[in-house]
Amino acid sequence: MSLMRQRPGEPGNWELPPMKSMTSRAFPHVGLAMAGGILVTLGLLLFINVLANYRAHATESRPLLVVDLTAWPVPVKQEKPPPPPKSEKQPIPKKPVVKKPPPPPEPELSPQAKKIVEEISPQPVAHETEEEIVEKTEETAEPAVAEPTPPMLIEPAEDALPNPVPIFKLTQAPRFLHREVPVYPETMRNQGISGVVKLEALIDKQGRVRKVNILKSAGKHFDDAAKRAILASSFYPAEVENEPVAVLLRLPVKFDLR
Repeated sequence: MSLMRQRPGEPGNWELPPMKSMTSRAFPHVGLAMAGGILVTLGLLLFINVLANYRAHATESRPLLVVDLTAWPVPVKQEKPPPPPKSEKQPIPKKPVVKKPPPPPEPELSPQAKKIVEEISPQPVAHETEEEIVEKTEETAEPAVAEPTPPMLIEPAEDALPNPVPIFKLTQAPRFLHREVPVYPETMRNQGISGVVKLEALIDKQGRVRKVNILKSAGKHFDDAAKRAILASSFYPAEVENEPVAVLLRLPVKFDLR
């Protein structure tokens, strides 16, 4: 389609059609682009300003690290004071020995004094011979007869406790021949208290209980009742290859109200 048209009655003259302005159609888009660019520029400037202020504030508020490089003082070794000189022991002066003066010489007696001394001095005693003394002692003293002392006989004590055989060596363990029932203590029964006493009994070759030791106590009343019951019991003795032996047997004695 041709843009030019011929005017009527005028050959060779062509009339151009009126043209619309390009700016009038593109103006809204250009305005928007310019406004957006301005806004972006302002935003960048504002962001840069805020970032600069933040960095300045951060550097001001950051605490400084101060390092002290002063050297520690070297401890001075304190010299120990010299020990005080030992005091020399002074020798103890010896006491002077006082010599006793010699006794004075006895004065010589006058003849009259000698007579008086002779009268006062005891008369001499007549000495008897050894034979006369032996004869007199034989007459007066009776002959002492020494009785022969009987030889000392050491008999084995009846209460000596036998040596028990270890349990693992037994071929037959002890068994009750007579089992005494323990008496429940009245005070424990009234209070509704029960307990278990563990004890160890020494049983001899005849099956008698020779000694009882409490291994685990349940109170004095229960312990005494259990001990009396085991001491009143009897056993078939333990055996090692059909030979009766003594043994230690551990037994629990229960006291229960049910």
